[in-house]
Amino acid sequence: MSATARKTDPIKKITTKAGETRYRFIIDMGKRPDGKRDQRCYTYARLGDARAARAKIISDRTRGVMVKPTKISLAEAITGWLEGKRNLRPSTQRLYTDSLRLVSDRLGHIQLQSLTKAHVDDLVTDLLAHGRRIGNVQRPGLSPRSVNVVLTLLGSVLDSAIGQDQLTRNVAKMAERPSQRKKDMNTWTERQAAAFLESVADDRLSAAWQLSLYGLRRGEVLGLRWSDVDLQAKTLTIRKTRLEVTGAGVIKGEPKTERGRRTLPLDDALVAALRALETRQKRERLAAGEAYQCCRDCSDAHVAVNEYGVPYRPEWFSDQFRELSKAAGLPVIRLHDARHTCGTLMHLRGVPTAVISKWLGHATASFTMSTYVHSQDEALAAAGAIYAASIRASQSGV
Repeated sequence: MSATARKTDPIKKITTKAGETRYRFIIDMGKRPDGKRDQRCYTYARLGDARAARAKIISDRTRGVMVKPTKISLAEAITGWLEGKRNLRPSTQRLYTDSLRLVSDRLGHIQLQSLTKAHVDDLVTDLLAHGRRIGNVQRPGLSPRSVNVVLTLLGSVLDSAIGQDQLTRNVAKMAERPSQRKKDMNTWTERQAAAFLESVADDRLSAAWQLSLYGLRRGEVLGLRWSDVDLQAKTLTIRKTRLEVTGAGVIKGEPKTERGRRTLPLDDALVAALRALETRQKRERLAAGEAYQCCRDCSDAHVAVNEYGVPYRPEWFSDQFRELSKAAGLPVIRLHDARHTCGTLMHLRGVPTAVISKWLGHATASFTMSTYVHSQDEALAAAGAIYAASIRASQSGV
């Protein structure tokens, strides 16, 4: 190699203090945000490696996929991503934190730019095998659905890193997701729903159980205040919720979606049940005296409270619904399935999907149809009978 060639060669041969030979080059990446030149230095032990690396860096720079060298760990990237999520509901924040902790515990020590698809594949295998922990006790693995939630969140973290020029690809999206079977929701028929309401007609919380079958979320029922109810106009407005968040207890929050803040009409039976509950609570307030939690004119008094004005814990409310279902001799369904029952029965009665979606406070009508509207055995039998009758009529020439 000539002296001229050596002078113009962008890769320089250097000798370290330890006497080792290295090959170094500098790439000019333009200007930094502060206006200064962005020059990056790279050093390799072999000339061939240096040439290959330089060629790739120049190619990436040309294609606009050049990443900034960083030594931050995956755990640090996750922490930064979570800190940037300022507008999450407490329950969602908890879900994100707990799900990504599973990643940090296993892969957090790996440098972000060293994360590979193999790492993610191993994570999935481990979570499916024994990813669940309650307290200090190890439980069986996570369900495929829970693992997919973890992968989705990890993918969001890596997408954010790509947007910050820290990565060129998202290895979480390259991993094969475990198959998950969509869980069938259990709903009551019209007769079963009516039988439940009849069985709880004399229950102290009859109005609250009616609200649940009215399609309100648990948090919406328990967050409903008397100031949100207009018995003269026969309406109620969802403005607040009460949620139980692991590690944080029971907290007040906003409706789950923007459309969750809605005003619904009340039928006469529900108005009567609410009037009866209001009258009963007034008697209880007088009987309890100073022991009653809320003052006489308290505008934040909740509808669903005990004899001393104390709002019920969400888990208790769900457990009580289950016990009342058993006592009524009905198929036991989750409290949230009462909401699915509302959507399904409305659909079977021909209510337009857009109206059901608005009633339930969903973000989109498509979500309502795919998640909250279910078929029922009786409806299937009726559909079969109608179809068979039409065929027989055609065969007979009618």
